[in-house]
Amino acid sequence: MAFGPSSMAGDAADLLKKLRAMGGKKGDVNTLLLVDLSDLGLPEDDDYLMDEIAEIHARVARVRGGGAYQLSPSNIAVVANLTEMHRMEVPQELKMHLFKILQEEAPENFAAVDQTKIIRTIDMTTQMAGAIRFLEAFEERAKEQGVIAGADGMRALTATDSQAVRAVHAKVGDKVFADTYVQGQSITLIAEGKRPTVIAREYYMRMDLLGSDALKNVSIHESDPLFPQLTLTLDQLMLGMHRHYNPEGGKCALNLTLESVGGATYQKFLAANGAAKLSNVIVELRLADIMRDLRKYEAAQTAVRGQGGTIAVDIIDPASLAVLNLAGFNANIAKISWRESGMETLARNRSVIKQAQDAGCIVVLCRVDSELGLRVGREVGITAFQGLHIEDMLI
Repeated sequence: MAFGPSSMAGDAADLLKKLRAMGGKKGDVNTLLLVDLSDLGLPEDDDYLMDEIAEIHARVARVRGGGAYQLSPSNIAVVANLTEMHRMEVPQELKMHLFKILQEEAPENFAAVDQTKIIRTIDMTTQMAGAIRFLEAFEERAKEQGVIAGADGMRALTATDSQAVRAVHAKVGDKVFADTYVQGQSITLIAEGKRPTVIAREYYMRMDLLGSDALKNVSIHESDPLFPQLTLTLDQLMLGMHRHYNPEGGKCALNLTLESVGGATYQKFLAANGAAKLSNVIVELRLADIMRDLRKYEAAQTAVRGQGGTIAVDIIDPASLAVLNLAGFNANIAKISWRESGMETLARNRSVIKQAQDAGCIVVLCRVDSELGLRVGREVGITAFQGLHIEDMLI
């Protein structure tokens, strides 16, 4: 996926709170699955890969009427309502997904993995006290090691954080806020033997800078349940400040949520553009958001195109290409995120990329921070790029 942000229900503290609230009572879930990824040898610093793994667990949990919790970078808990048969099937389903990833990302580790240690199943109708004790001990160990939320002095998002961002904006005004927190990056065509040609410029909010000011000591993760609320606030600010970070009205790309398209601020943005409407705007929608609500994506796509705008599907992980029909999204642009570990995956899915291009979709390899990314992209037929390395080429 480039699944992007996953819909995890919380961390170890959140799960403990849920189990304690259930106590000995019959709840809406009856089974706890404890997943340990540490023996797989996967790179925990690969955000895209970890997002993909988290989303797999969250999806399985949702189907079974429960939720998934990120206990640490290498430990996930799934609570679900399972029949006796499902208590055998679901762990096998999760293992199948994990082994598929392992074969792709680190096949040299496959033979050494002890399959019996990856997933532990606990029947909460008879072992609730043991489940709680395990999580309490786990939480303490994780705090000591500094691997769960709060252990490093950071706190999770709260409902007031969006208000804090708005308060900073109200204090400094559109221009200063845009100059301080908004950054631009070019989307560039790079053909063999020709000078790079900028086709648009993407503008986005610098979350790291917000984290040093308006959201000081806040741990900002896309898996946080309140993250959509924050992004909705940021979308509204980005739309409202457009004339300050893009004063010349050049072709621009804006990251928006499905909920933002058609909202009141979006309508004001349209009105401010006059007759041009969205003719000079690329609306980028995250693949993860699209997959969560395809009907809403279709509605957003119709609305944007109806105003003359361009649709881009953003944050597509190379690993998802094997199961995605890029052309099926009917988008003008598809943005694949470059990562060195996805190099072979890109090569294997060259036909998927070409199919999208043949359908009229511009495929962009983004987050290209090295010459290697540019070279690999060109080898698989990609001619549009974005990233720090591309910015350096334009200087």
